Amino acid sequence: MRPEDFFDYLALGKIAQNPWEIVRFRKAQAPGRTLEVRFKDGPPLFLRGGLSDFHMFHRIFLRDEYRLAGAKPGEWECVVDIGANAGIFSTRVSGVARRVLSYEPVPSHFEQLSRNTSRRANVTAVPKAVSGERGTLRIYRPLAESRSGAHSSYLENQGLSPDAFDEAEAVTLDDVFSEHGISRCDLLKLDVEGAEYEILHAASDETLSKVRAIHGEYHDVRADDPRTRIDAFRAFLEGKGFEAEAVPHRRKPNHGMIFARRRD
Repeated sequence: MRPEDFFDYLALGKIAQNPWEIVRFRKAQAPGRTLEVRFKDGPPLFLRGGLSDFHMFHRIFLRDEYRLAGAKPGEWECVVDIGANAGIFSTRVSGVARRVLSYEPVPSHFEQLSRNTSRRANVTAVPKAVSGERGTLRIYRPLAESRSGAHSSYLENQGLSPDAFDEAEAVTLDDVFSEHGISRCDLLKLDVEGAEYEILHAASDETLSKVRAIHGEYHDVRADDPRTRIDAFRAFLEGKGFEAEAVPHRRKPNHGMIFARRRD
């Protein structure tokens, strides 16, 4: 067993009934195979082999990439998960939020999101994209199926097929808050492969004032648009009343994690 496997096993032992089975699945990653993560508390989570599911599970549950540690069960009123993919983040955060709204436009991901959250009554899965404007959005598929977390509306992202895509209904962040009657969003999670800039820039001040924290990824898209540069993005969030921290990727320019919390 590699050292990283050992520490993962210890972390898994705290949350799952089948930690060794999960570690073995990580090594095999056979396409078409499904792993059932049997939690000690709550319904199971299903991970698809050969895709990005385990990578996301590892980042979210074992590495706490979205900084959820410390949140207590039922502490948060509402979490909005944009770019929910297979529902791994939604599953993780459902234990601390009274309501989770999960938006995912890619049909295969939405099917898995629905499977993973169907037994979690506080999660509502919505098969739509969130964008800067309403309409129909083209979501391009990655050339490599294993990069299932890389679907994007931005063809300049590397490794996407211009000829393979899904079309989805797109709504704005204002629409999301209006439709669901959100008066307070304790956490807005964004993993939208470059759409984070237009989503937030298009949001009204009234909507953003209801958001307590934003945790998500920022991406290197449309370098000719100064709003997509991380320094400008951080300044934009700070101008909207947040304290913002960027954690850049070690090897990728203008790519990393952003953590913003509303100033009291």
